[in-house]
Amino acid sequence: MKFLKVLGIVLIAALALFIVIGIFLPKTAHLEKEISIQAPSQAVKDKIVELYEDRFWPIWGKDDTTMVFTPLKNANGYRWEGEKVSRGQCEYTLGQGNTVRDKIRFQGKDIAETTWRLDGSSPTELHLRFTVNAGGNLGARWTNLFIETLSGPQIDAILKDMKADLESDDKKQGTL
Repeated sequence: MKFLKVLGIVLIAALALFIVIGIFLPKTAHLEKEISIQAPSQAVKDKIVELYEDRFWPIWGKDDTTMVFTPLKNANGYRWEGEKVSRGQCEYTLGQGNTVRDKIRFQGKDIAETTWRLDGSSPTELHLRFTVNAGGNLGARWTNLFIETLSGPQIDAILKDMKADLESDDKKQGTL
């Protein structure tokens, strides 16, 4: 019985620390990446749109085989639902000045935005800014501390693959 009492106190203390520390964690976190791609900016923009069509987000849910995707009816993007990643939606827009923006909502709440900005024609300088707006969500605030560790490697791999695909000999020669 004494063990259960000690375990209960430890769990309550851990929960209290999670909440108290979480209140003081940043509400917003940013992850920024830049890459130079030897391809025309329109080809890079088309590749970004292709990522969204291939359901780029949620990158963290690739292992969830229960995920079901549904296209949005009145916007560019999709909804998803799965056992591990719950449910959400990603809506993207093509902005002026060679930008692509998205809003990612988990369970109907805005939580993340991505801005892809392309500078130059060829080579194209691609600037990606991924912003997490946690607001009052304590779990997302804790995640903000580790945004580079959690999302950085996946985004790096996607950018590396995009660059390799766009700079391939077939694309350069215009045979595709």
